[in-house]
Amino acid sequence: MKSTASIFLFLFHCTCICAQTNSLRFRITHIKEVSGCKQGQGILFEQGHIWADDMRKPVQVALYLEKTNGAFEVMRRNYPAGTVNVKLDILGCDYTGNHYAYIKYADDSDFTFPNPDEVYKRHQETLQTKKPEFLVSTIKPNAQCPNSYRIESGLVYSPAGGRVEIKLYLETVSGEWRTLNLYRYGSGPLPINYAACDLTGNTRAIASFGHSISLSGNVKN
Repeated sequence: MKSTASIFLFLFHCTCICAQTNSLRFRITHIKEVSGCKQGQGILFEQGHIWADDMRKPVQVALYLEKTNGAFEVMRRNYPAGTVNVKLDILGCDYTGNHYAYIKYADDSDFTFPNPDEVYKRHQETLQTKKPEFLVSTIKPNAQCPNSYRIESGLVYSPAGGRVEIKLYLETVSGEWRTLNLYRYGSGPLPINYAACDLTGNTRAIASFGHSISLSGNVKN
């Protein structure tokens, strides 16, 4: 088996879409495009996950969701002690997919959530200094074809959330490169599950912010 996930651990560091401490964190884990919007695709924030050292305390989460006009909309939600998986079900036709989340214990009076303008400024700084990245994490021999491989999964790092588009190039035994077009919202694993009888197992990839989070008239992704 070929695997490169071990050198991609920075993906799981606390990035711009997690909370402000290592002992208490929140991450949106499930995002998808939905149809039915007049202009293009809408965004559905489905689910999030809470990591808390002290499960006896209720928490408060502030979600900052970027809209197509470039502004951030903030939503605050309270969750009882012991909550881990969080149903969000936040749907909008004017969300870009970019998002930030902060979390605190409900009784923590020392921490103040940033205002939307502060989040916007941080977002701009992140976009100017970091680009999305992608790495194939799992490659296995193809049981159906000797001397070929299955490209099973990859890992996406998106410094500012949003849609990341990947062009994945797969080398064939003829020396040519086959192209797969993939995408994911935000950081995390990306299933690929591609198999053929003529793959050498060598790959290369180009990751970029997707068209759905670019905004006309603004310096964006």
